[in-house]
Amino acid sequence: FKVGRKNEAVVSTQSTGEKPACDENKIQLFNMRFCPFAERTALTLLAKKIPFDNVNINLKKKPDWFLASTMGKVPVVVHKGKYIPESLIASDYLDEVFPEPKLNPSDPLQKALDRVVIEKQSAMMRNLYPIFAKMPNRVVTNEEKLQHFENLVAQLETFEEELKNRGTPYLGGQSPVMADYMIWPYFERIEGLPILMGDVGDKFVLPAHLEHLHAWIKAMRSTDAVKAYGFSPKRMATLTKIYNETGGYDDALKESSGM
Repeated sequence: FKVGRKNEAVVSTQSTGEKPACDENKIQLFNMRFCPFAERTALTLLAKKIPFDNVNINLKKKPDWFLASTMGKVPVVVHKGKYIPESLIASDYLDEVFPEPKLNPSDPLQKALDRVVIEKQSAMMRNLYPIFAKMPNRVVTNEEKLQHFENLVAQLETFEEELKNRGTPYLGGQSPVMADYMIWPYFERIEGLPILMGDVGDKFVLPAHLEHLHAWIKAMRSTDAVKAYGFSPKRMATLTKIYNETGGYDDALKESSGM
């Protein structure tokens, strides 16, 4: 199974739809094509070359069967009739059940230190989300978005230092590990900000002095999993704009195809 820009391989579901059939011996992923947390688990599956069936859930019209079977969020991995929610939990499960290639460090201390990095970078969402997402019941001004971006850049200084100290292309050394894939989806969205923000987009460019971060982004773009599943900055910006303005999940995917 391959998910790519030209072949989304999606199964769209509606609240009145039937629960899709699943081979209990095969992985099924309840996904949302541009949810950063669901992307984590999709990248794990692709990096480990695990065959899976992908079911994209319309989170604005959640199917009844989905609400009855899950916590109402994506991602969810279904395996052997059991439902495994949450991106980190599901990805860890996949890494243990399908051990090659191993993504988590075998050393418990290093795994714990990598989790600290993931948690620190996940905190970026507090500043990233108000920039690219439509906030309920209020309009976020460009001035507020710029302040959020400046706060985000300040947070990224710690990641720049982490990459500098490790001295390798990826957090895992010469190849990416779980921590790289868990953090990556945030940066697809950050890279799309200069396009999304239009006339003021030049104020939302990552500073050049974050040189280790820029090198890491380039390295992640070269991985097979990201090349297969990731969005270009232009497509991320287009998806976000269409989705925020219309709520049209399928329209956003269709109109941005090929970017």
